[in-house]
Amino acid sequence: MSSAHLVASIGWTLIHFIWQGALIGLAVALALFAMRKARAEHRYTVACTGLFLCLALPAAGLVLRLQDAGGSRAGAIFDAASTAPAVQDGLFWDILLREHLAWIVACWAACALVLAMRMGLGLAWIRRAAESDTGHAAWQARLDRLAAQCGVTRPVRLRLVEGLSSPVTAGWWRPVVLVPASLVTGMPPPLLEALLAHEVAHIRRHDYLVNLAQNVVETLLFYHPA
Repeated sequence: MSSAHLVASIGWTLIHFIWQGALIGLAVALALFAMRKARAEHRYTVACTGLFLCLALPAAGLVLRLQDAGGSRAGAIFDAASTAPAVQDGLFWDILLREHLAWIVACWAACALVLAMRMGLGLAWIRRAAESDTGHAAWQARLDRLAAQCGVTRPVRLRLVEGLSSPVTAGWWRPVVLVPASLVTGMPPPLLEALLAHEVAHIRRHDYLVNLAQNVVETLLFYHPA
């Protein structure tokens, strides 16, 4: 497979996701509107399904294009039509995009790389905070009790972080709850316990994996409003 075919496959996948993403976004919006009185978990399932399709459709399209090592049928049509008046044949935009696919892919790759580095730095910061020795024995015991009550069998670590604006739950196999250190002394214990219960609910629903998938989709398909 040549590099030109790889660039063309990625480029056309990105371009076709413009209408694919629009259809997915519209379908999800209509479904959520129709389900505005439904249970929250059902609306959550619809949103997650839309998120999955945003990744699955372009991935499938890219695989099919890469398998066509000889070039797509559309590409052959464009080549044959390049000698005819483009406007008359309605292929002006197709030919224009074809001529600029390399620039489209280069710009997309540069932006996606920056966003991927940003996400990587965020994950590295969370990992460093999770491995620090900034726990709180009393609140760790309360968190263990809340996790057991919610049916979470994996150990859930508690870490106090200076300068954090709001609690963060991260990790799937070894979940950790990062809590602003100021909340331990500045928030009434019943409210802090309710906050921890909320974070345990995120762990039980595996929201970290969903959020991670959402970040991956937003990194790869950042240019689409949906």
